[in-house]
Amino acid sequence: MRLVLLPFLLLFSSLSLNSQQLAEWYRVYTFDNSVIEMNTSLVTFISEDVTRVRFRWTFDQPETLSEGPKSKYKSRLEVMEVNCSLHRYRPYHFTFYDGTGNIIRIHDVPGEWQAITSGSMMEKLFVPACELIKKKTHTEVVSSEEIRLQKAAKYAFAFAQQLERAKDFNSVIDEFFVPNFLTGYLSDKQTKWFLNLDPDTAAKLSRAELQRSYVALMNAGYLSSLYVISQCPSACGEPVALEKIVPPDVLHLIRNHPYTVRYGNQPGNYDFLAEKIDNVARLRSYVDLLERIATLMRKHVIRVAAERSKAYRAMLDDWQLYQPKVRTCGEDCLGLAKGTKLFEVNVPVFRLQIAEISGKLRVVSAINSFQ
Repeated sequence: MRLVLLPFLLLFSSLSLNSQQLAEWYRVYTFDNSVIEMNTSLVTFISEDVTRVRFRWTFDQPETLSEGPKSKYKSRLEVMEVNCSLHRYRPYHFTFYDGTGNIIRIHDVPGEWQAITSGSMMEKLFVPACELIKKKTHTEVVSSEEIRLQKAAKYAFAFAQQLERAKDFNSVIDEFFVPNFLTGYLSDKQTKWFLNLDPDTAAKLSRAELQRSYVALMNAGYLSSLYVISQCPSACGEPVALEKIVPPDVLHLIRNHPYTVRYGNQPGNYDFLAEKIDNVARLRSYVDLLERIATLMRKHVIRVAAERSKAYRAMLDDWQLYQPKVRTCGEDCLGLAKGTKLFEVNVPVFRLQIAEISGKLRVVSAINSFQ
């Protein structure tokens, strides 16, 4: 069984983060067991030459405080003062947090000014800090089009953050999607928004049942993708057997589910999972299977901390995320009027199309990036 034959486990391509579209916390360095992020919104100017910039260190496993009571902390906020013209810095303030975000210690004694050493860890923080300060102190003329792109990028980032927190596609439907997005899907004959669901069968379903099938498909794809990425490099590259990558309980579920019993061809062959679904009864069984897969996969994603895995972090560093591209509907598209501008943007695992509806940004479509 090749990985590409499953509708919810897909091959992956590389993308890269756009340094021009900065989130509030922007990742500046990745270790094997921790990450460092810089706050891009809060910069404090102390004098003409001295500025305070904030960094957040987050660790996979709790660290032990080096001084005082041997408490454990999971993250550390460091306020650094930098003098970009003299190439010097000093640590100004530290706050240590436990795994639930509670403060366990504050160190409020500024350190000594030090010179930046070429190739040092501090240089890796100092350089983006000074770039941020330069950006804050130099007013740029921004076009109205660029402002719209930035808003779309921020909206897409909020979508991705919500999905990552909830790990449930239902959580983004009401908050981000245009209310009639399913009608738009049904009117589009070019894209397989429901993957292997026959369009005529999709048109017969109630909106509630159609949305349930769509959410089941998206959840299974999203969570399975997160899990597979976290298992790289063993799971990436050449297509691999399903048995070598899918957790045993998920594999057991697939093998013994009524859908497999009814539509499976032979043991070890899972091609039937990608076959066209052309009747409501088959769809309902298929949706039940996808929902059960998602329930199990969600537990595995949490168990392995998939979004914190080294492989996932490496992919985020290379992905082209939050870089909207604009296209204009030449004809009616997804139920939108001719001339409507769509912002096409990648977020982790999905490609979104965003439009401004009644003055507000809304997602009009989302599809798995690897479909």
